[in-house]
Amino acid sequence: MTITNIVLILVVIGIAIYVIQSSIKKKKNAEVEVQVDVDDKTYTIEKMIEFVKRRLDEITKINLYDIGLSEEELKRRKNKKYELKKALKGCTYGDVNDKKYVKELIFDLLEKEYGVTESNISKAISFDVPSLLTAQDKFDILIYTYKKEFGYEALTEIIKKYNLATLKYVEGETKPSYVITCQEIEDIYEKENIVLNFADKLSVVVQRIYQHYKGYSSIDEVRDMNIDGISGRSIRTSRKFLKSSSTSRW
Repeated sequence: MTITNIVLILVVIGIAIYVIQSSIKKKKNAEVEVQVDVDDKTYTIEKMIEFVKRRLDEITKINLYDIGLSEEELKRRKNKKYELKKALKGCTYGDVNDKKYVKELIFDLLEKEYGVTESNISKAISFDVPSLLTAQDKFDILIYTYKKEFGYEALTEIIKKYNLATLKYVEGETKPSYVITCQEIEDIYEKENIVLNFADKLSVVVQRIYQHYKGYSSIDEVRDMNIDGISGRSIRTSRKFLKSSSTSRW
């Protein structure tokens, strides 16, 4: 065998080793490598829900044994994968700790991978233009703000402060009922004069995404509240409880 042949063999072996190492490295980083194509709809709630569903599905289904991890890193990622699977299952049954875990992960994915910033977050919810906020938007912001101070007593505090637990007549019904109207939400939001920082805004967006992905739609946060000492999940789980209708009732 000539020197030239030996050199060629070594070159081929070197190239093969490089390709293998590159492949392993690419697989190893596959869990966090995300290509986001930005357009006018990128930062809408709908698009972000699609992204979150896809990423969480990727994280829970990735084969960790195929990406050349060290024993310590393999163990760490296996634990992370197990915790996420457990949380995704538990939050569908209303476990508040699992819900918190999933929402924190969604928060990180949107900020670190999807590129949500102060300049584009208002494409999801119009935080900077109050006149464009829906009653649902304003209610979500109110609940988030009060929850920071009062925890699961947030709804009770709002009801007490603004005397909302009164019988009202609503259009289309002959008997009065205990309801919170969209107009009341509008009035309360204006009085509160809430100022949100970026983390606050992203947390509200995360809740909106979560409630459509794994939660209970518009009643998701209310379901966890304590109302007169009773968990909201025990007393009116109907979606109508907080879904605006033709009568502007909540």
